[in-house]
Amino acid sequence: MDGTLESIFNLYVFTTGRRLFALRQVRVIAKEQRFTELVKHCDAAVEHDLATRAMERRWAGEPLATGSNPAAQRIDVLVDRTLGAIRDHVVAQTQGAAPDDPIHKEVAAFLKPLFPVSVQAITSLPYVDELAAVDDIVALLQGQLAPAAKEFGLGRLVNRLADLAVQYREALEAPPPSLIDWGRVRAARAEGQGLLLEAVAIILGKHHARTREGTAARLALLAPILQQNEAIGQYLRSRRAIADVNPETGEDEPAAPAAPASAAPAPGAPTPGAPEQHPIA
Repeated sequence: MDGTLESIFNLYVFTTGRRLFALRQVRVIAKEQRFTELVKHCDAAVEHDLATRAMERRWAGEPLATGSNPAAQRIDVLVDRTLGAIRDHVVAQTQGAAPDDPIHKEVAAFLKPLFPVSVQAITSLPYVDELAAVDDIVALLQGQLAPAAKEFGLGRLVNRLADLAVQYREALEAPPPSLIDWGRVRAARAEGQGLLLEAVAIILGKHHARTREGTAARLALLAPILQQNEAIGQYLRSRRAIADVNPETGEDEPAAPAAPASAAPAPGAPTPGAPEQHPIA
């Protein structure tokens, strides 16, 4: 005998966005009813499916955020600030010096090979080009310009820039994140469906009485789930691939990643074209 929730509750397999949209609505109603156990369960289920949705997008090859290399972005900011600090520290040597003081020429001669145009001209370069420029600057500061750098008291900044150059290269040369295995996506979806069915079981466990009040409370909590189930049934009856929905608005997202993979009915669910049954209602 199969005692799984999948065999007992006659629901279709929901897409991740549909589960999120339905469970968020259920949570609102459960909170109004002070149904603490269900609220906590919905929170856990939503958290799981948010992670599942992100995993689906990675599996489909979609970027999760703008910017192709967050690590390089972070280091780029530090490199830019360090280059600016080197220039500012050296220029500060001229503060209070008389116009004919040799320090003015010394500073200009020191900065010219480091920043032929300006610091801004270097910090605005693409990552790869900026790294090449930084490598040249580090080579000058540790070689030809090392005595002057020491005289200007740049030891700490030079070491910092050299370390950042190494980190910059590692970030730029790091391989892209490995692709998500389909098995992980499928397992996450199955777990999300299981959490949805557990929410149904929790609802029925509390509101099982065949009274007017019990039926009303039961239907109020199940309505968001049954509405999404009916929507999936309409797609299947018309022989169309199931569109996922925006988990915030509930609006269809036809281009959602891998939505057709969730189109198959759960074990025991009605076949396309057959009338749906909802024994849980």
